[in-house]
Amino acid sequence: MVLLAVGGIGFGFGRASVDWGSPDTFAVDGSMTVNGVCGSGGYSDMRDGAQVEIVNQDDKVLGVSTLNRGESQCFFTFTVRNVPTGERLYGASTGNSNRGVIWKTEQEAMAEGFHLTLG
Repeated sequence: MVLLAVGGIGFGFGRASVDWGSPDTFAVDGSMTVNGVCGSGGYSDMRDGAQVEIVNQDDKVLGVSTLNRGESQCFFTFTVRNVPTGERLYGASTGNSNRGVIWKTEQEAMAEGFHLTLG
């Protein structure tokens, strides 16, 4: 199991919301902030529409969404819906595979969501 932040990805506090459509799922809200020139050079994978994945401790994909441009050019938001409960760990990743995965417990993922920073 890899528990590291490759390429300068970090995380902060946020939130997740209960997905009222099913009692066994929740929605993960999050964001990605790029401190640099996103969409080009070393950050060409950080762009509007880039895929975001929520995975479990076995790297099984639990849900997928996309980055949506936010308030500024290099700030993006995302919501991954229908993420199943009951996993030991939840990881969030976006961009190329060198970016790594940020891990949280179910309680942390539900309460905080994932707010990533690159650069």
